[in-house]
Amino acid sequence: MTHLSFPDKQGLEKHSRTDELVRLFQLAEEKIKLVENLNQELSIPAINELRYAGYHMTQYLSGQVEADAQLSKAENHCKRAIYDAVEAGITHQLELIKLFQHDFRNLIITETISRYAEIKKEVKAARDLILTPRDNSKDRSEYYAECSSHLENLRRAHDELEFYRDDLLKRLQKTNRDVWMYRATLAMLLICSGAFIYSALQYHHPQTPTVASAISPTVQLESAD
Repeated sequence: MTHLSFPDKQGLEKHSRTDELVRLFQLAEEKIKLVENLNQELSIPAINELRYAGYHMTQYLSGQVEADAQLSKAENHCKRAIYDAVEAGITHQLELIKLFQHDFRNLIITETISRYAEIKKEVKAARDLILTPRDNSKDRSEYYAECSSHLENLRRAHDELEFYRDDLLKRLQKTNRDVWMYRATLAMLLICSGAFIYSALQYHHPQTPTVASAISPTVQLESAD
């Protein structure tokens, strides 16, 4: 007779937690690599957190210390690694978007990018998450999922903005030409107006006779005598 044995509930829970830990560790590695490509530099705080996570994973596997505590610590360090990497990515994306806005500060961007108002809301939400003081009772590992979502939003937003850069550059060049033509026309009008006013004043106020011209007839009469 065959006897079927089922794994106990505790064993299933532990297996589920180790699977989750592996998922978090791999996700942290992916985010660190992603941000390295975006920022062209490594996030040292994220690397350190992942190293701490690896330490607690080895402690858990050794079985020399309390397993649950080591699993929890490893999970938290993985989440912190994700948060630190993503935070660095968000900061970099915000700088790129700010540079884009500065480049086209003299244009109404919504005339070219219809979703620009929504993009500004996404930028504000991400900036608020980074800058707003957090509840001291919460660890930053609790914010990793929300922070990851903001990074993806900013990546899409920046890609969309850059897609329209050429169109905006053409508009900016046209605007600059129009402004130059306006200023040149205005300068010519001012010069012409000044010349016209000067000519009009000269016409209505003929030159006053000089002293020499006033006495010259007398001098000529005396010399004739």
